[in-house]
Amino acid sequence: MSARLMSMTGYLLKQAEGQTCAPVRAAQALHESNALGPIFFFTPELGRWSTVGGLGVMVDELSIGVAALGQEVVVISPYYERNRKGQTGYLAKDPAGIHYKDNITVDINGGTTLGVHEGVVDGVRVVFLHNGDIFPSPYPDAQPAFTVQQLAVFGKGCLEYCCQRQLIPSIAVTNDWFTGFTAAYAKVGHYGDTFKGTSFIHICHNLNEAYEGRIHLNHGDGDLGALHKLPRDWLIDPKWRGNVINPSRCAIMLSDQWSTVSRSYRDEILQGSPLADILKQKPQPFAHPNGIPIAERVRKLDAVAPDHLTAKTQLQKKYFNLPELDDSIALFAFVGRVTTQKGVHLILDIAERIIMKSNYKVQFLVGGPANMREPYAADCAHKMWHLKAKYPACFWAAPEEFFTDGALVNRGADFGLMPSAFEPGGIVQHEFFVGCTPVVAFKTGGLKDSVLEYMWATEEGTGYTFESYNTDDFVFAMERALGTFRNKQKYNKLRENAFKGTMPGEVVCKAWLAEFYRMKGKTFTDYSSVQGLEHNFQSWRPQDYQPISIIQEIFGADKKRETFAEYDHGATEAEAAI
Repeated sequence: MSARLMSMTGYLLKQAEGQTCAPVRAAQALHESNALGPIFFFTPELGRWSTVGGLGVMVDELSIGVAALGQEVVVISPYYERNRKGQTGYLAKDPAGIHYKDNITVDINGGTTLGVHEGVVDGVRVVFLHNGDIFPSPYPDAQPAFTVQQLAVFGKGCLEYCCQRQLIPSIAVTNDWFTGFTAAYAKVGHYGDTFKGTSFIHICHNLNEAYEGRIHLNHGDGDLGALHKLPRDWLIDPKWRGNVINPSRCAIMLSDQWSTVSRSYRDEILQGSPLADILKQKPQPFAHPNGIPIAERVRKLDAVAPDHLTAKTQLQKKYFNLPELDDSIALFAFVGRVTTQKGVHLILDIAERIIMKSNYKVQFLVGGPANMREPYAADCAHKMWHLKAKYPACFWAAPEEFFTDGALVNRGADFGLMPSAFEPGGIVQHEFFVGCTPVVAFKTGGLKDSVLEYMWATEEGTGYTFESYNTDDFVFAMERALGTFRNKQKYNKLRENAFKGTMPGEVVCKAWLAEFYRMKGKTFTDYSSVQGLEHNFQSWRPQDYQPISIIQEIFGADKKRETFAEYDHGATEAEAAI
């Protein structure tokens, strides 16, 4: 009903062509009262410029999708001195035309100046705040005081930019712990009533204890209150052992709402997170799975290979030195960071076992760099080099370099591997799905909602899962996948299901936008649901409008004439003289 009403009144405004009359004024008032206003995303990583994990991809695609739905969208992120690839000056080299505009100053640590770089990309105003000393790289290892200073400068920098541009958010979306102070600064009074009308929603991309952003203070630091200038209880839970600033605590407490990237993960953290008590204080926390822009991704896949077997041929030639395609060999691929969360060690622990059991009819491709300064990643890297040397026709990895054939793998692999210990939402599974590639995954978080066990009897499902986080259960899932791979009729159906399991980015964007409207007490209208409705409207022009009385509106013109004929309109002067 709301979509039809907004469509009809939109039609009136379009037909008015600047003219005005009562119906046009009413339609205009309706649309103005339901307008949302500027939507701001504050994020530590963004798209091709500074993405480290799924957060940067999700915010990039969500902001673009919301802008495509007709909203005014601004994204603010740090301009790091070096991005994750170690590159400097990466904005100057970007073809989008993002340029330095001016400076802003925030009152942190005696005053900190930030250079403002702006541009417009795919309908989104992108803003990067630069200070090489404060933002040397994404998530640097640093002392507690420096990390708190980073968060304080970025939080105030985002709000100061809004003030300087006189562009105040209607909705402000903060992302993960790095943005944890932003809502607090808006509400503590540092900016008066400027942000009184702004609704803050915090996205918990990952609330695992290692990803909450906990800052363990040194002896003698106190609470660093002189630096961050926020109430102690907003940052430090007095019931916790030790002196720990938790920016996620601050973000959840001070935001009007929190949200996350899958329904299963929302349920998990409400029950098991150390922050569950404050999470439960917000009613109706929003959750929606991640997605990807399907048409755009298919075009990218088509650019590298037109179909699965062509892509698989290229992978086998390039990484396993096969002269031509051998489709009797199952190709399993992992693409991502070499971290404990991603469970890379499970792949390495089972690889030799699967290779031997399959009589060398399997290939493992592990694409992604390992940070040799991290013990876990370094240990995995050494195992990768060992397996690659021992089984060159069955195992490939290059942990010393960035992997650049992600699109080719998404289409060319027979199965994607996601043995993540925890995965709040996950985008990688959808990147495989859009290439028609099923996934073998641990049953957790967002993977639980999207990677569904394939059943031969019903031919439903998008991959294979394991529920116990150990090598035996993982091997069992791999063996089920291999069994299906050898039955081409069942396997082709599984690939078909995988594509259908892709979550469309447009659906994701509409769901988030509907939540933003709900937060403001407004009504989201999905105009795509009423496309073509205007053709059913009667032709109308402002000059066709004729005001009518309430009686005529209710009973019709004949009754109006009859009613007015019965009225005593008062005696004439001649009658009064008698």
